[in-house]
Amino acid sequence: MEQPFVIGDPLPDGTVWIDLLRPSEAERAAVGALTGCDLPTREEMREIEASSQLYVEGEAVYLTTTVIARADTPHPEQGELTFVLTPRHMITLRYTEPRSVATFAARTGRQPELLASAEDALLGILDAVIDRVADVLELIGGRIDTLSTRIFDESLDARPAAGRAKKPAELQDVLRGIGRAGDLTHKVRDSLAGLDRLVAFLTSVAAGRLSKEQKVALKTLTRDLRSLNEHAGFLAHEANFLLDATLGLINIEQNNIIKIFSVVAVAFLPPTLIASAYGMNFEFMPELHWQYGYPMAVALMVLSGLLPLWYFKRRGWL
Repeated sequence: MEQPFVIGDPLPDGTVWIDLLRPSEAERAAVGALTGCDLPTREEMREIEASSQLYVEGEAVYLTTTVIARADTPHPEQGELTFVLTPRHMITLRYTEPRSVATFAARTGRQPELLASAEDALLGILDAVIDRVADVLELIGGRIDTLSTRIFDESLDARPAAGRAKKPAELQDVLRGIGRAGDLTHKVRDSLAGLDRLVAFLTSVAAGRLSKEQKVALKTLTRDLRSLNEHAGFLAHEANFLLDATLGLINIEQNNIIKIFSVVAVAFLPPTLIASAYGMNFEFMPELHWQYGYPMAVALMVLSGLLPLWYFKRRGWL
């Protein structure tokens, strides 16, 4: 049963899991004194060295990894989550609110056996964290599928003229979507790398205190992490592929615009040449005094402009 912690009060009998969310210095010190371990500060949790994230002090095992919060929002967060395993307690220390912790808390209400021991609690919450990573990967996969449909199934040529003007803006929106998917995939792979190191370290240092069933559960977590790493790599490859495809479509759009300008320039070159010829101020130019000189010059300019367009159209360049 969940109970709030009050500084100065003893831990309730049978306490297995202690969850500290954004604890103050006094709360961190009080829980450390009650459990007999030195809980790391937020700055220590952010250390990137493996020796600062995974270590043993006395009978306590300290495990820190990165987790993702608010993955289904436009601004996902990445924060540190520390597990401290002692002979009697499992302590979680965090300054973010990943959904996996709330999920595990809800599970313990339905399955009290998850808190049968500190080791069971640690394996249970690790399972919840890995399950959440799998959910996030499914979310990324769905986003990538949607982006792929927008890129490849919505042809520019099949759209009416009024809709074609929106294509560059849509491609920019797709680029932003790919960027968000790629960023979230990067965060997931970073989290998976941390979890992989954590489980490997736990396997080596806590094997003596784990039961046979707990060792089997730990091996299952290792296999899950391996498969999720492979899937995350696949999604990262897909995001890069969609990025290349989108940039290619943008390049095609730009080339089409350049082609239009080139065709217009070529079409206006002969009429410009004719107009320049009749704009010269020479004394002996018979057409200047001819009754039909102006209509003839206009007709020549129109014809010389239409002929290149007809030729380009016939060759399929337009």
